[in-house]
Amino acid sequence: MPKKIEHEPAGKFMTLDEIAAFVADAFAAGANGADVPTGRLSFGGKLQQLVVSVADPE
Repeated sequence: MPKKIEHEPAGKFMTLDEIAAFVADAFAAGANGADVPTGRLSFGGKLQQLVVSVADPE
């Protein structure tokens, strides 16, 4: 069963530090550079959430 790595901002929008933490968590969970994250944007185009599903190692 894949793991779901999900990050939401502490404030209203994600900062670069929060994006970097998301990437670090995803790689630590077994993601690789080919995994494609999804995100939620505000109407103004600012990032509000990032999610990636990481397959369990076999």
